[in-house]
Amino acid sequence: MATTNVETNVCTFQWKVENITRCFWLKMRGDIASPAFVTDTLEGTKWTLRLYPMGDDEEDFVSFYLRREEDCSGPDVVEVEYHLAFLGKNGSFLAQETQSRYFKKNEFWGASDFEEARKVFVDEREAFLPEDTLSVQCTISSNKNTTVKAKHLYARTVLSVNRRSFVWRIDKFSSLKPGLNNQLKVAFLEFFFVLNEEQGFGERIIINFKSFDERMKYFSFKTLIIDSDGKKENCGMHEYFIGDLQERVLSSPLFFPEKWMEHNSRYFPDDILTLDCEYAYLIEINQYEFFGSAAISPKSTKEDVRIPERHDGGKEKCQNTPALIEDLKSMYGDGIFSDMNLRTSTKTFPAHKCILSARSPVFKRMFSNEMTEKSSGHVEITDLEEDTVHRMLLYIYTDSLEDLQLESASKLYEAADKYEIMPLKSKCCSFLKDILSSTTVCDVLILADQHQDKDLESAVRAYILEHDEVFSSLEWKHFMGTNIKLAADIMYWKVVVNPVKIYPCNA
Repeated sequence: MATTNVETNVCTFQWKVENITRCFWLKMRGDIASPAFVTDTLEGTKWTLRLYPMGDDEEDFVSFYLRREEDCSGPDVVEVEYHLAFLGKNGSFLAQETQSRYFKKNEFWGASDFEEARKVFVDEREAFLPEDTLSVQCTISSNKNTTVKAKHLYARTVLSVNRRSFVWRIDKFSSLKPGLNNQLKVAFLEFFFVLNEEQGFGERIIINFKSFDERMKYFSFKTLIIDSDGKKENCGMHEYFIGDLQERVLSSPLFFPEKWMEHNSRYFPDDILTLDCEYAYLIEINQYEFFGSAAISPKSTKEDVRIPERHDGGKEKCQNTPALIEDLKSMYGDGIFSDMNLRTSTKTFPAHKCILSARSPVFKRMFSNEMTEKSSGHVEITDLEEDTVHRMLLYIYTDSLEDLQLESASKLYEAADKYEIMPLKSKCCSFLKDILSSTTVCDVLILADQHQDKDLESAVRAYILEHDEVFSSLEWKHFMGTNIKLAADIMYWKVVVNPVKIYPCNA
């Protein structure tokens, strides 16, 4: 997909923001920043994209900017022409802006009214946000007359909302004294149970917490008391947004009515306070792909990542690999010297038996033995769609994938399984694991079961068991009605194999 241009230095950066509608934690002037990208095509300068879903200056618009970073190489001022765009599913421009600007370090340009928020999130949501993903593109160019070739870079940011719960048992409750009494560490969070003698009983109990993950953008914490009959009563819920989370330790006071103490045998059986703690958090997960000598660098690192050459298994890749890939892609696209046709119900694809055989054991057996396909010069593929066969052939010739979504990845996974193209199947599997959510997990589980893929099935099951919101989704409700055995198996793991853990804490 990279375009070579010697006279004009061009860098194209595509960025996908997945689960974009989960940016509810942002307020006006709250931004999502892309990973920084550094490229030699623009004198080693460093850039990021800044997206304001709730607006920068105007709340009715989505704001979109290109920023030159402060810790940046290159001259103090650089002149570039940039093109910013929101992309449709097929790569079309749904909204765009082109400008020529001088950029100093730590300076940004773009548009505060890049597109109407209602249009993006409501009226034309299907076009702008397929599978809840906003795809944006930035192309920046310089007219410096050098021999640096153009680069094409990719990145993803996943807004991941996670929900967890645990049961916290406080023994010998009546003998607790003011101050820190118990603490509990769960994953990257640490919770502290505190009695505050300066407050009345209804406000005396506080649960403090601190996070060890700087990527956290939102946190909510809800507590319920569990009585002797197993019934739960609400003790309060608190939300913390990105500004709050800058504090090292945050407090969540619990609401405890005085009457609960009057019925201590019910609420504190055997002098034990049992709390059901539920929390949700949102983090940004950045993922990166590289093409050529330019690289995208994680925001968590202090130094920019530069990869002039990539290595696999200790062997250095040929520097001309991109050119070879482009030549093979042209060979596939133009059908030069093709000696075999792959026919779907809607299109015929010219191909080469030697390349198909090298990449697929199924095609190799087909063309090595006296089978109909060998003598007829064509292979009938009526069970795969045109788009899926195109993607499969593109991978066979170039070892690359383009713009996968849940549906296209699932169909490509099936094609890879049918023709035993194991590296492609593995890539599709990894992609499907990456996009697991309450809306996709049921479809992926069905796919894994149909193909007896135990690895994928295990990953899906683990995701479901860790995300209780799956069980309240409409997708799960429908899944239970149509896939009773699979749903029963998940519930068996949930209730019997992996039940909710109780953490006892002694004073």
